[in-house]
Amino acid sequence: MPAQIEKAEADDLGVTVKGSARSGHKVELADESALYRIFGTSDEVQANALLSHCLKPLKADEASDEHPGNDERAFMLSIVNDMAPRDPVERMLAVQMAATHVATIRSARWLANTENIPQVQAHYTGFNKLARTFAAQVEALRKHRTGGEQRVTVQHVNVSDGGQAIVGNVKAGGRGGDE
Repeated sequence: MPAQIEKAEADDLGVTVKGSARSGHKVELADESALYRIFGTSDEVQANALLSHCLKPLKADEASDEHPGNDERAFMLSIVNDMAPRDPVERMLAVQMAATHVATIRSARWLANTENIPQVQAHYTGFNKLARTFAAQVEALRKHRTGGEQRVTVQHVNVSDGGQAIVGNVKAGGRGGDE
């Protein structure tokens, strides 16, 4: 079942990656612009390099036709596509975030299969660092997209009898009310 789901995702993206790192990856594109759409760029060099960057952090059994239930290649591309990167920083960060997520899940699997305390400690430390790194990447993406601004939207305001409400931008001025 998982292989069918991954196949559908790859077909939806217009990109299918076959083969393996050992035998060589074969990339099939439904149309020439498929990689450009995924990575949000019209630069062929960037698109090809970012595809390569998606494949490099994967273990052999995570990027091979021989292990279809464990193949993460379509997932990596799907995540980058869903993040809809808008500029070079977002493109690189999207690839890093996808790789960090896969590494975090891999680390969680190792942690779940530990057999002694030193293994638990080592895998817990790695898992914890990866999870924190991912959270920092999410925050970096948020700040990059918003220019660092934080906005608060008030959805509901109650004003009791005799009360007053101000709607609009309010600036607190200094003494004298000139500001």
